[in-house]
Amino acid sequence: MTETPDYPSEMSQYGQINFAILTKIRIIDALLDMWADAPADAVSVRALVHRAGAAQAAIHYHFGDMERLYAEASTLALGLARDWMETRLGQISVLAGVQLPTTLQASLLAGTIADWTTQQRRLAMASRYAPSEAWQAASDDFWTRFAGLLGLGEHAGAIACFGAGEAARHLLVWNPALDRALLEETAASLLRWLNHRQFALDAIRPIHQELARRGYDRPATSDDALAARIEQAAADLLAEKGHSGVTFRAVAAHAGVTLGKVIHLCGTKSELLRRALHRLYEREALGGDREQFVAQSFPARVMLDYLLAAITSGAQPVLRAYDEIERAIYNGHEYAALRGVVRSMEDPSGVWALEQMLAGRKPSGSLVAAFSAVIRGVGYQARFKMLDRKFESEAHSLLSSFLYLDG
Repeated sequence: MTETPDYPSEMSQYGQINFAILTKIRIIDALLDMWADAPADAVSVRALVHRAGAAQAAIHYHFGDMERLYAEASTLALGLARDWMETRLGQISVLAGVQLPTTLQASLLAGTIADWTTQQRRLAMASRYAPSEAWQAASDDFWTRFAGLLGLGEHAGAIACFGAGEAARHLLVWNPALDRALLEETAASLLRWLNHRQFALDAIRPIHQELARRGYDRPATSDDALAARIEQAAADLLAEKGHSGVTFRAVAAHAGVTLGKVIHLCGTKSELLRRALHRLYEREALGGDREQFVAQSFPARVMLDYLLAAITSGAQPVLRAYDEIERAIYNGHEYAALRGVVRSMEDPSGVWALEQMLAGRKPSGSLVAAFSAVIRGVGYQARFKMLDRKFESEAHSLLSSFLYLDG
């Protein structure tokens, strides 16, 4: 009989079983902690067992591999998340049937997202690191019931998608006070549009953007073509394969250069990832050509069909890129400034697309951000519903309602 690698052999069988259970719990607990506060590239077997105080072989012994460990941690976190969801719904159940002003609805919506992403950060990060169909179903159910209690039942689909998409964004912490103010403004803009078809003026977003940009100091690079090619290759791999796909060898192969040239330019894996993040952010978020967008014009329903086709097919590279940027920079002091600009980034392509679907009406930046969060929520649903034939028509109905194209 093989002995467990991390408890003494002289223990009784009962003691061994208890110790094994405790070891599993410690490892899962350590993983949830690392998801919540460690940089994505720092989550490794060695770091995890060190944090858990377990033996190197413990993960293989108790879980088989990291994939099954992630699955067990995700399942445990989901159970705790469901408890939090029921508690939160219980807290606002006293408002059922009460006609609420839009300002209170927005405050409760923003407050719930903030509580989930700050007080329950370990659970929220588990849903981002190890998403599943069960997580998606729980999220949809929670936000649908939440919307009903606030008198927003007719907009439940949009609220569910916004809640998921905006929560992913609010996990980016730059300046907690300003981030929370930005969240409040975005939620208020969403509900003012849904309830009254009115655009809210942007008061906080321009300030947040300006202050974040002042602190944004991208990595110094040379202007030569070789450095640009290496950084571009790293950004491509980040968007396609996630942060784990950005290795020196992979970047060298993708860029068509020697391994030594990549190592000479970046030095460390952290610096390589940092350059990839900045290049990807600048390419996807800051590279929009407003004049080029304006030169193109599409009828609202054509633009919506195009957008939905990209989302439901999973062929929306910008959405994938934003997701990869966020997951890679959620934690780590070196990414603080980048979190700030990503949190309130300008989105010229989003402005253009939403303007097309609003028949030329120019939306506020906050409404663009709110719509972006809704789109991301639809994208999260698509991961698990692409084979469901009803999903595309349901998503089309949801976005048509949001845009008032059926009215």
